[in-house]
Amino acid sequence: MKHIIYITLFFISALSFGQDTGAIHGNLLDFESNNEPLILAKVVLKETGAQVLTNDKGFFKFDNVDNGEYTLVSSFVGYNTKETKITIASNAALVKVILEPSTLSLEDLMATMASADNSASASNN
Repeated sequence: MKHIIYITLFFISALSFGQDTGAIHGNLLDFESNNEPLILAKVVLKETGAQVLTNDKGFFKFDNVDNGEYTLVSSFVGYNTKETKITIASNAALVKVILEPSTLSLEDLMATMASADNSASASNN
């Protein structure tokens, strides 16, 4: 009977020590379209280099993240990249990130087109 109690206590203590990791999950949303999900956007955990893509509901998840402070880097083509600081103390952290579309001024567009024209004419000579 003593052995069963010791074995049970061992497994309970082992499981309680194994709970030092958490998860980060959340949604990546579009500011311009009333918080519609951004599909296949990239979310990177800066400190570890781990990266995931959002699903069709804009959902992302990082499992087995150690407790501590992290920076989420969220990006999508045509949108401003956003860094979000997050702290994992225990279990899981729920994050809602809203990206805004990037703006390109008319002057920037004209400069880009002019440099493309110059490089194209230079390669033709």
